[in-house]
Order: sequence, then structure tokens, then C-alpha cells
Amino acid sequence: MEQQNPETIYKERIKHIDEQLKDLKKKDTVMGILKLVLIIIGLLALFRVFSNIPPLSLGIFGLSLIVFVIITIMHETILRKIKFQKNMKTINENEIKMLYHEFPENSFNGEEFNNPDHNYTSDLDIFGEKSVFHYISRAVTAVGRKWLAKWLKTQAESDEIKKRQEAVKELAGKLDLRQTIACHGMLIDDTSQKLEFLYTLLKEPITLLNRKFFFIFMHVWPIITMAAGILIFFKVSWIYFVGFVVSQVIINKPFLKHVSHIYSLTSRSGKILKAYSLIIAEIEKENYTGGKLVHLKKQLSVNDKNASACIGKLSSLLAYFDARNGSLHGLINNMVFWDLHCLYRLEKWIKKTGPYVPQWFDVIGEFESLSGFANLHFNNPGWSMPEIICEDRFQMDAVEMGHPLIPQKDRVCNEFELNPTGKANGNMAIVTGPNMAGKSTFLRAIGVNIALAFAGAPVCASRFKTSPLKLFSSMQSSDSLDKHLSLFYAELQRLKMILDGISREERVFFLVDEMLKGTNATDRQKGAIAMLKQLMKHRANGIVATHDLKLTELESPEKWENYPTGIMIANYHFDGYIEDDKLLFDYKLKKGICQSFNALILMKKMGIEL
Repeated sequence: MEQQNPETIYKERIKHIDEQLKDLKKKDTVMGILKLVLIIIGLLALFRVFSNIPPLSLGIFGLSLIVFVIITIMHETILRKIKFQKNMKTINENEIKMLYHEFPENSFNGEEFNNPDHNYTSDLDIFGEKSVFHYISRAVTAVGRKWLAKWLKTQAESDEIKKRQEAVKELAGKLDLRQTIACHGMLIDDTSQKLEFLYTLLKEPITLLNRKFFFIFMHVWPIITMAAGILIFFKVSWIYFVGFVVSQVIINKPFLKHVSHIYSLTSRSGKILKAYSLIIAEIEKENYTGGKLVHLKKQLSVNDKNASACIGKLSSLLAYFDARNGSLHGLINNMVFWDLHCLYRLEKWIKKTGPYVPQWFDVIGEFESLSGFANLHFNNPGWSMPEIICEDRFQMDAVEMGHPLIPQKDRVCNEFELNPTGKANGNMAIVTGPNMAGKSTFLRAIGVNIALAFAGAPVCASRFKTSPLKLFSSMQSSDSLDKHLSLFYAELQRLKMILDGISREERVFFLVDEMLKGTNATDRQKGAIAMLKQLMKHRANGIVATHDLKLTELESPEKWENYPTGIMIANYHFDGYIEDDKLLFDYKLKKGICQSFNALILMKKMGIEL
């Protein structure tokens, strides 16, 4: 059964949400009126009580108060539902925007994960504004964003890729689950720093849990203190109460620094953990058929208790701890050892449940990453799941492949194959063409789709087959003032990274755009030819984009000495054409060497006399 158009589905959901909101807002209005009426009744009854007509009026006041509390609870439930539905509407509206590559404001773009020294992420715009991460991520938790970044930076093994693909296909059909999870996390301020604080909390040493006598003392002494306070009303001297309070001040003081440290790790994390609890609960109650999803769900328990309940309890403990921000905290803390009770219960929870928390958070992270890929699959039904072919010799075959970050209406797709017969051992494509014809975009399209394929995501192609590989790129090198590097030296470092991969006997696949552009033409040509020969001698595979037609001669064995046996070098090109004095491009990849270049034409258009 063919999937309905995603935009139609999102619009239908928005329409349904609007109907629900309309009904909820009516109930909200009714509840508001009822509360107002009950307040008026209660005030009138209270007035009559003070007017010496107590019995019936007191009963009416008590009844109105009880009903008011019940109505208030019901009203709060309705308000939560309204907020939830509004969030759900925003999610669907944002999905429609993303279908047209309109990125919502304040969405996470993954800039924090960018590493200019990574072997391909900077060149391929994996992280940053309007990046691959920005386009894919639907993670509402810091751990979810962390896992997605990890998957986009690290190429998985074939077996793991298949498991992820199976999970993505299943989750693509669970739109309600994916959007409900997103709703639960929309309003939390979850950051990687707070996540690290929580991990640090789990490793803190135990200070109170093993002190049994002190535990008894913590419970008995506050009872005595409060009893002394009550006795003041029976004309017992207040000096006893003050003495007990002062004693608690003295006892609390040695623990103050440690308690403050623990609180600094947990401050205002209660709401975040509450959202985590709700997200885990959604994962727990869903039924799955795929192996990876079933495995993730099985990890969400400890001693027959659900992870959601355990995290929910921690959330409540931290909410109690947040009472430290209250104006009455000092008085309460020195009457009942409030901080020490919170610390004790926190340590008890950590000792019993803490070791499982990283595992549970990782489940959230993996699930949200898979959910992002599933959303990508749902939004782009024409895309395909890549096939990783484990053959002895490298092969790549892409059909109707385009760049995922280019909107569909503007995207030009191409077909590309490397070593189609499977006989060559070492394959290189040299792509020539004029400026703006599409060489760099093509290289990035290949690179991004490889990154997606080895992360377990769908790719922007109707078919995409590739052998296992380790991706390296050298495309966007620039001067680095902070590292005191010239453009040329920065390029050399990128190329050395490729050679280092070969020396580690990795299955290197390289993408190089205009090799050694940071030096003069003569050295650039000699250096580029030497580098490509070295890569071929080591049986590497990859694509080079260049303006230098001299490099295309490498296709012919007679053009260079000691031509390695069994390698294959093929020439491809993009070109442009002039129509009505306009320079136009079709952005289609063609076999062979480009014969047309546009630098002089562009210079003339800019008014430069030649």
C-alpha cells in the first residue's frame, strides 16, 4: 500500500488537533466559570459565618471548598491537554515547513558537535545551521542529540546498519509514537551540560546512607524540635525550641558544602527527568516486531520495575530538593533536616538504581536517533534504504541520487557507478567541469549519502549500493589563524589524514575537491598527480573534482610509469551552455572529459576586459 503524501497527513492532523483544541477550550471556559461561581459562593458563605449564621453557612463553605479543589484539579488536567495539543500542532506545522526545507526557529542545529578535524563532517555540512543534523534531528533530549551526532560521525558495521534500517522502517509507521515523544520534551531546557551533571551525580560518593545511627537521629531529632515548638502554645519556654533549632544549624553546617555541591548537579533537573520518564513510558508501552526495538525496550527495567517509574521517582526527589530555592528553606531545613533527608533519599536511589541510568538514557538516545531517521523516511517516500554489499572488491552504484539538503523542486539527481564489473581493485573517478556546473555539489551529495547510509538512515536515491568503506574528504580547507595554518598546509593535513587511513589498512574512500588549490599551478599539478598515483598504488577508492585537465590523463595506462594492475580510473564531467547570452547548467553528470569552461565568460560578464 502506497504511503499518503506526508504534507496531506500533517495537514489532516492539524485539522484534527484544531477540533480537539476547540473542544478543550470550551471546557476550559466552563471550568473557569465554575471556579468563579464557587469562589463567590464560598465568600458569601464565609461572610454569613461571620454574621453569626454559622451551621448551614459553614457547611456550604466547606462543600464549596471541596468542589473547588476537585474542579481545579480537573481544570489543570484540561490545561495540560491544551498545552500538549498546541505542542502537537507546532510539531506538525514544523514538519510541513521542513518538507520545503524551511528550518524552524530555535531548532537545534548540532553546531556544538562540529569538529573541523573530523575526517568528513565539516566538508559535508553535517553540523551547523541548515546542516544534515539540523534537517534530520527531531531529538528533544540532549542524550538524543548526542547519539544522533555520534551516528553521523561514526560509520557502523554492516550488521548494525541492517538492524537500524529495520527499526527505521518500523518506526516510520508509528507517527503517533514519534510525535508524542517529541511533545513530552518540547518545553524542557535540556542541555549536554545538564546531562553531564546528572552522570556526575551518579558517581558521587555515599556520605549518609551507611550511617545507621545518624539516620535514626535525623528522624527523631526533628520530632523533638517540632514538639518543643508546639509546647510553646502550652506556656512552655520558647528557649527549648530555639535550642533545638540551633542544634540543627550546628549539625547541618558540616554537610553544607557537600549538599550545595550535590544540589548544583541536580538544580532544576526535575522537569527534565520528568520528561525523560514520560518518554521512556511511551517507549515501554509500545509493541515492536523489529529486533533492535525489542532489544531497546527490554533494557528499560530493573528488578521488575519499569525505568519510567524509577526515573519518575528521581524526578520527584529532585523536585523536593528544589525547595532550597524557597524563602522558608532556612527555617524548615533547621527544623526537620530537610536537605539531609533529600540527600539520604537521593543516595539510596542512586545506590539501588543509579547503575542502570546510563543504559536507560542511551536507550532514549538511540530511540530518538532512529526516530529522526524514521521521520526522514516518512517525509521522503521516494528515498531508499541503502544496500551495503560485502564483496572482496569495492563497488558503488547510485541511481537518481541527489543532495538531501537541496529541496526536491530544485534538486537534480544523477547516476553514478564505480567499478560496476567488480573486477578492479582500486577505483577513482576524476570529475571535470566549469565553475558552478555542479562538481562540488555532486561530491557532497555522494559524501552525505554515504554518511547517512552508514548511520543506518535512508538516502536521497532510488537505489544506493556500496561496499563497506571509511570516508575521508578534503573539500573546504581554509586558513586557520588560531592554529597558524596556511590554506596549503591545511590541505596537506587533510590529505595526510587520507594517507594515514590507508596506512591503518582501512578501506579508504576519498572525496577531494580541487586538490592543492593553496599553491601555484605548477606545484599543484605535480603534487596532485603524485598524490593520486600514490592513492591508486595503495588501492584506495574515491572521487576527485578538478579544473586541471592534465589529471584526466591518468585514465590511460600509457600516460604514467608503473601503472598498477587491476585499478580503474574513469573520467566524468559536468558542463554548461550559452543560451541567449546566458550561461546555463543542467547539473547532469556525464562520462568523459569536459571540453567547455566558463572562467573567461564570467570575467567578461563582470566587466573585466580580456
